[in-house]
Amino acid sequence: MKSEMSRIVLGTDWMVAVPNLASWNIAPTKRADAILNGAVEMGINSFDTARSYRSEGVVGRFARKHPLGRGAFRIISKGGHPSRFWGTPLTRKKLLRQLDDSLRALGADYIDVYLLHYDDPKVPAQAIAEWSVELLRSGKVHNVGYSNVSLARLKEFRACLREANVVPWVSNEFNALPAKDGERWKGAQNISRDGTYVDYLRENGLPFLAYSPLGRGGLKRYIDRRLAQRKPEDERRISRLISLGQKYGVPLSVIALNYILQTAPNFHAVVGTSKLHHLKEDLRALTFQMSEGDRDGLAFP
Repeated sequence: MKSEMSRIVLGTDWMVAVPNLASWNIAPTKRADAILNGAVEMGINSFDTARSYRSEGVVGRFARKHPLGRGAFRIISKGGHPSRFWGTPLTRKKLLRQLDDSLRALGADYIDVYLLHYDDPKVPAQAIAEWSVELLRSGKVHNVGYSNVSLARLKEFRACLREANVVPWVSNEFNALPAKDGERWKGAQNISRDGTYVDYLRENGLPFLAYSPLGRGGLKRYIDRRLAQRKPEDERRISRLISLGQKYGVPLSVIALNYILQTAPNFHAVVGTSKLHHLKEDLRALTFQMSEGDRDGLAFP
């Protein structure tokens, strides 16, 4: 029987493989394998990659060579990009081709969770939902979902998937940190301050993958910034994180991760790091439970 996906998921976007193949690659195999092996020893069985990251080859080779075998690991990958340069919409043909490219790079027969990396509003939700069901029925993916999707579109997808009894995964930026100005890229979705969206995920029991749980590395930057440079609301949030860190005896990053994991039982957080001691520290988020009042005190209104 397959094990559940670990609550902490290892991000692999920095493990760029040349070429992006499971059979062999030039870089950065030694450093990546050390992190992947260390993660498994710490209890992490899930890895996040994507067609655009060019890290599928590293992840696939690791899973195939590991003594536990491919079946012991949960691989999340993403594809189905509409063209950013030419403005051409996502098509069924492009989605199927990118999935096959990912499977070849991984050296795998299936992907545990396959996400549309970001939505293409020019394509009707019904069409994307039908393609999603087709992927599931092919056996090449075991779960489907949508990354960087608005709440309105997610509701459309769910309505279209209901007849096929498909529960989609969702992945957006979500964290407890002060807001950054401007979107990360066109179409990116940060739901950290969208209580309506978060409540919808929680109330409907949708599996959720939070990316940038530590604010794209911004946590340390906020702490180090001179007090005079912070916005008043940012200062209040940082002070609250510091206070909770002292109360529970853990670093601020651990409080920030615990906040996400306590939002709902099926919320997961992607942690990307090239240092094992950072990963070990992050895993402390699984070892304690904030009080409901402390957790709610970090939630955005």
